[in-house]
Formats: sequence, structure tokens, C-alpha cells
Amino acid sequence: MILGLQLYGPIANSKMDVTELLAGIKKTGIDRVEPCISLDGKNKNPSFWSMEQCKEIFPVLKKLGLEVISCHIASEDLNESIPEICCLVENFGIKQIVVGTGELNEVAIQERAFLYRKIADVLAEKGAELLIHNGKADIAVKIQGRTAYEYMVDICLGKVAMQFDTGWCARGGENPWAFIKRNENRIKSLHYKDFDMAKDSDVDTWIGNGTLDNEIFMQFGRLKGIPQFIDADTYGDVLEDVNKSYWYLMNIGQQRAHTVSYLNIFDTQTGTVKILQKFEGIVEAPNWVQGKVDGKNYLIYNKDEAIYSFDLETKVSTKIESGIADKCNNDHVISFDEKQIAVSSYYETEQGGGSRVFILPIGGGEAKLITPNAPSYLHGWSPDGKELAYCAFREVDGKQCVDIYTISAEGGQEKRLTTEGFNDGPEYSPDGKHIWFISTRSGLMQLYRMNVDGSDVKQMTFEDYNNWFGHISPDCKKVVNLSYRKGDLQPNEHLPNMQVQLWMMDYDGSNRKMILEFFGGQGSINVNSWSGDSRYFAFVSYDIQNV
Repeated sequence: MILGLQLYGPIANSKMDVTELLAGIKKTGIDRVEPCISLDGKNKNPSFWSMEQCKEIFPVLKKLGLEVISCHIASEDLNESIPEICCLVENFGIKQIVVGTGELNEVAIQERAFLYRKIADVLAEKGAELLIHNGKADIAVKIQGRTAYEYMVDICLGKVAMQFDTGWCARGGENPWAFIKRNENRIKSLHYKDFDMAKDSDVDTWIGNGTLDNEIFMQFGRLKGIPQFIDADTYGDVLEDVNKSYWYLMNIGQQRAHTVSYLNIFDTQTGTVKILQKFEGIVEAPNWVQGKVDGKNYLIYNKDEAIYSFDLETKVSTKIESGIADKCNNDHVISFDEKQIAVSSYYETEQGGGSRVFILPIGGGEAKLITPNAPSYLHGWSPDGKELAYCAFREVDGKQCVDIYTISAEGGQEKRLTTEGFNDGPEYSPDGKHIWFISTRSGLMQLYRMNVDGSDVKQMTFEDYNNWFGHISPDCKKVVNLSYRKGDLQPNEHLPNMQVQLWMMDYDGSNRKMILEFFGGQGSINVNSWSGDSRYFAFVSYDIQNV
């Protein structure tokens, strides 16, 4: 996940020079920063860079791999500084220019709104936008029954959006989540600032050390696909506080307490979606049982570490007993003859705990351990039923590698098929000729296919997206996959609750097109879910429930 850092606090509280500080910030895991810039050079606060300093520092940022898509600006006369604003967009690639509300009375706000609308129009012509950031007073002061912040954005007539600061909203006396729900379509950037709300103090702390419900804010930010920034003034060790804030947010990014699930099927002929059922909590990774044994079609999914069948006619879910494989994740595959199911489940052995692969009867029963080594995440079963393919984390020559492995369905020695990049999602083609998989070897995550022995590797997708998990239709004519936007996460991250897309192409890679956009990601379509007639596939979408 890509998290940004507002630089005002770290620069103000650090004794390091800017280059040293930025290098330290990059080492914490931060990939994006948001500077404050004095357009006319008159703001001598060291946390504000002049335009001349930008010319020196932006090449340093690029070299460090710190992206800049937004900045806060200051000028004694913003109208006179419009050329400098344009320079930020044209020369430095800034997409979001951020300003404050200004003097908090109705007349002053009305006057300032004229200028903000003018600047917003100029920016729109250049593919950028103007955002207003809130402080405590912007929320506490009310004008015509609204916060001064909302009043300002209202009278900008849809030309200006919000960069919403959750912490200052709370300190201003408003519930941040209620504010978000009122303004969800106007918030284009999110700032995290944390406070102990039991204390009557405006001194903030590192993110996660306060009492705000940052998880629900993060879920909202990912639902909307907007940039998210740590905005902590830090009063201890700057880099330590940034590091703690970063890892706290990264960890809650995996949490899904406020999520509901929708089990869906997509019709490739009509391009329409049918929702089969809504579930409280997390449902993941549907497989489609095609009726080869008894003629009955149904789905299989995982929920709460268990495997369930879902009757397509009655909409009834039934738990499939899986014996010792009782902590199943979202990587499970049906054998081509549909008599067995293989699952990935956390399991403890003498070698330690981790995800391992098991096989059991499709109707349930005792599970047989196949992969003694962990972690192993199953994705493929050969059409002849003799071999399994999986993603495995293994130490090779003292280095942690993530590669594609195969193993006999009876167990035994595993075989490594890939040797470069982060590799995942192996799936056999129905004709048994290829294994499709995904890899970061070209930079972003992309789809590849290879012969079943690992030879003749061919890249199949090339967009500026992170493409995950290619699933082949039973007639071997189509491939569908999940895609994340570049810049929303790292190429090797497969996160839940993100803005994602589904793409489809012919088996040879031609006729590739985006077919659907929705809120999903991890769990949406981890495994093959095509219907037997190759017309439909199942997937899961998600939503955030009100809290």
C-alpha cells in the first residue's frame, strides 16, 4: 500500500538536513511525500521550501524514489502567484495543490472563494485540481449551519475539493466518520492526525497512539482510491515516530472489521453482474463446481478459516468439514474430475507453523497433507489430477524467494519452476499445455505463461497496472484477471478493500479489455471460478458498512 507523509512536522522537528531526513523517511517505507512550498519566497518557515529550493530538492526526491503528487502552498498574494502554481504542475508533476480556508468569517470566505474558483479553473486546464485542507477552527466555526470548511467548499461550486484531516476534525468537535459520510464525494485526499481525545490538548501523537478509529478512515480512503498521508507533527524521534505511524497504518490496512461481502456472477455475453447473496463479514475466493459428478452446479468459498459450498438454487451455504486443515485461507482449487478439493491451511509441524496444502474429498472429510514445507499457497491442479502448482516462500542461497513450485498430488519432492521476481498464482490451462502465473520480473505485477516444466516463459500482459491471477475458461479461450492501479500499492502487494478492475482477454493475449470496476482485491477472485459453459465466472465485491 502506498502511504504518504506530510513533511511540515518532520522538517520542523528534525535536526537533520533535508537530504538526510528524506533518505531516512524513505527507509521507513514511505513512498510519497507532501511538501509545503512558499510560492513567493516570503514564508521563511524552514518547513516551507522556496521555488528555488524545489529545483534542488525535487531531483533528490526522484533519486530516492519519493513520489510527490500534492503540495501545500503559501503566498501573500495567491493571485499574483498563479504562474508559480502552474510551474508546480508543469515542471514538477504536482496533481493536487492544497490551500487553507483562510480567515473564518462569511465575507472573507466569500471573497476568497472567487480566487479559489479562478485557480481551480486554471488547474483543471492543466489536469490538476485545487484542494482545501481543514484545521481545527475550520470545523469548530459554523457558518449558516455548516462548518466553515464545508461552507467554503460549498460556495466554490464544485470546482474545489477537500483534503480532509481526520484528527483536526475530531479536535474541532465533529465526528470524523459522520463528516466523511456527509462529504464522501468531495474528499479527494486524506490526512491522518491522531489525538488522545480524552485529553483537552491539541498536541498530537504518532498515528495509532491516540484514540481515533483510523481503520474505518483507511477503508474509506481505499474505497475512494484517494491519496492518504501521515500528518504527525512528532515530538519525539522524528524517524521513529514516522516508522511507528507507517507500520501501524500498514497493519490496519489488512483489517476488514467494517466490511460486508457480495457474492456475484459476471455474464461475459451481456457484461452484467448478478448479486447472489450479501454476507456480513468476509467471504472470499469462489470456485465453481461444474456438475461433472452429479450434474449439480454450485460454488465453493472460504469464510472464517472454513470452506463452504453455496447452492446456486437455494442460496444455502453448507460448511465442508476439512479435518486437520481447519485454518483455511483463500487459496483452494477443485480437481478437474471434481471429486476432490485441495486447500491451503495454516498447520503446525515440527518445522513450524505456516500455510500448507492439503487434499480432501469435495464433500468433506479428512485432509491429507501434501506440502510439508511452508508457507505454500495453492493455485493450480493439473487436468490429469497428478500434480499441484503453488506459490511458495523459500530461502534460496540465504535469500527469501517467492516462486512457483509443483508437487505430485501424492506428495513428495517439490520442484521449483521460477527463479526471478516475485511469482504467484500458478494455474494449469485446461488442455494441460501451460501454467499461467504472475510475476514482478518486469517491474509491475504482470501475467505470464510457461510450459508445465517451466520452460518457454512468455509475458501476456503489459498495461501500466498491477495484474493479478489469470484464470482460464474451461474452453481455453478466455482469461480473466484482477488489476490494481499503479501507485495504489507495491507490485507484490495483493491487498483487500481497494479500487480494482477485472480485465479479460483471449488465450493468446489478444482482444484485451477492462470489463468491470469495483471495490475488492484480496479475496475477490483468487482462484478459478468459471462456469462449465465458459459464459460466467464468480467473484466477490465488498463494501464498508456504516459504523
